[in-house]
Amino acid sequence: DRNVLSSLTHDVKVMAFIRTEDPVYHELDEELQLVASFSPRVTYQMIDVNKAPGLARQYGVSSYGEVIVESEGRRRAFDNARPDELIPAILQISHASNKHIYFTVGHGERDLFDTQRQLGYSQWRGLLQQNNYQIDNVSLFASGIPDDAAVVVVLGPRKDFLPEELAALGRYLSKGGKLLAMIDPYGSPSLVKFLKSYYVDFSDQVVIDPAYRLTAGEVLTSQIPLFSRSNSVTRSMSAPAVFTLARGVDITGKPDDKAPDGLVFYRGDEFLRSSHESWASGDPKAITTGITEYKEGRDLRGPIPVGSEVDLAPNGDTRVSLDNMTRIVGFGSSEFASNQFLEMLGNRDLAVSAVNALAGDEIMIASRERVNQVSTAGFFVTDAQARHMLYLGALIQPGLLFGIAIVVFARRRFFA
Repeated sequence: DRNVLSSLTHDVKVMAFIRTEDPVYHELDEELQLVASFSPRVTYQMIDVNKAPGLARQYGVSSYGEVIVESEGRRRAFDNARPDELIPAILQISHASNKHIYFTVGHGERDLFDTQRQLGYSQWRGLLQQNNYQIDNVSLFASGIPDDAAVVVVLGPRKDFLPEELAALGRYLSKGGKLLAMIDPYGSPSLVKFLKSYYVDFSDQVVIDPAYRLTAGEVLTSQIPLFSRSNSVTRSMSAPAVFTLARGVDITGKPDDKAPDGLVFYRGDEFLRSSHESWASGDPKAITTGITEYKEGRDLRGPIPVGSEVDLAPNGDTRVSLDNMTRIVGFGSSEFASNQFLEMLGNRDLAVSAVNALAGDEIMIASRERVNQVSTAGFFVTDAQARHMLYLGALIQPGLLFGIAIVVFARRRFFA
């Protein structure tokens, strides 16, 4: 955090409206003193609402415990803010510069403005806006991709892209563009074929992982337990992700392989994978009924990559910085970022970090890492873990107690 804070590029003002007798007062004061000692750009005030009612009204503060963080005309407010929230807030508001994130439309993509629990993605949009990103839709057919696009996102397309649209996407990638493709099983075959030329291969098989499905859940929804600690997309995760209806995303390239428009494969990383007990099923019934079993010759044994990244060098120049390379992150499912799944285990971190990483905002990921180190993830157990607990409670523990009772009885009966 010291290195991150010392790299602040804008002045930050923090105002904590809190009573001196509040138990958290001294903890906040010490944290802010420490932050200010690391960065001369950070100034702060500890303000009692009763002693400065005018200032409180100016900032819309009506109760004790509110903390305001300001920088460059941007403002974030917290109710009952904890010290571990301060550094992430300072980093977010001082570094994210309203970068444009464009979501493609016209192919049956998921709706970022839908607030429904099962179908909507409004919560993810809200998190990205909290990171000071500007969210807009883009029609590749009508206007192509604007020059100010920091990241282009294709969210769960169900229809094919036209050749003209793929050409526009290709032009964007040829200039060092950043693409996040979240494609569900059997979605948009033309886009899948297009991405295969960049060595990102979305398979047509559905990932099955009964060992890691959630308790009493159906077989197509499971934890994804294997994730990289070095990749920026998954680095901040403190718990596995939960995916439903996922397909594999394989990296098929090797260094110096040629890609379209003079791009050259630099590196790839399959950073998110299902368990060793999983498999990718070619069973046509799997996606409709969820009833399937592994079949040799038809299915592929796990681990199966469901989140992968490729970095490609423009004009074959691998000496350019990663920020100037073409980057593609692919997920074999879109629903992990939906309102229904976003708050499950590591999904929230994964969905936001994917955009942070592509937008070049590593500092946002670093701030979330710090919070996750002191936080506790929600409690979820897999179906296998639930069975083990059942066996322990219903069979093994009573059996041990019964055995102890027999020994005690025998000792008293025959050796007393």
